[in-house]
Amino acid sequence: MNLPKLFELQRQLDAHIEKEHPREPGEDRLAKKILALQVELGELANELPEVFKFWSHKKNNYERALKEYVDCLHFILSIGLEMNVDPTEIRGIYERGSVIEQFNAVFDCVSRFWNRVDRGFSYDEQMEWYVWICKSFIVLGHMLGFTWEQIEEAYLKKNAENHRRQDSGVY
Repeated sequence: MNLPKLFELQRQLDAHIEKEHPREPGEDRLAKKILALQVELGELANELPEVFKFWSHKKNNYERALKEYVDCLHFILSIGLEMNVDPTEIRGIYERGSVIEQFNAVFDCVSRFWNRVDRGFSYDEQMEWYVWICKSFIVLGHMLGFTWEQIEEAYLKKNAENHRRQDSGVY
């Protein structure tokens, strides 16, 4: 996956969204993006009921899960842009073992990142947890069986759809 390319595409989409939906005075878009990421992570998990819904007989839907994974990726990249991240600094992986543990690791990293942002920790401490989000999320995608090529192709499709939605006013 070419992260610098995806960051640039996300930068263009974010600029388009900012044009259509300017920030309100005092609005905390970063907090909103972090919450949106958490919601999308939940939606991703819901497409994979076999992973955690021990009470259900529903089967995983990997096609829809890939779409939700890419929705998460959009918010991760957008958060990185808010933080002025250098995408070349995102290296390595953070793997926990099972898919359940990996999902929980991603949620934990997002929570720890938010905690540092909300409490005014140093930029370096915030960035450390942002990078952990990226590492753990990338591993999650691989654990779910998604290839870099599938992820990037799905991202490009969703990015184009998001631009069309902004142009049409239908979100």
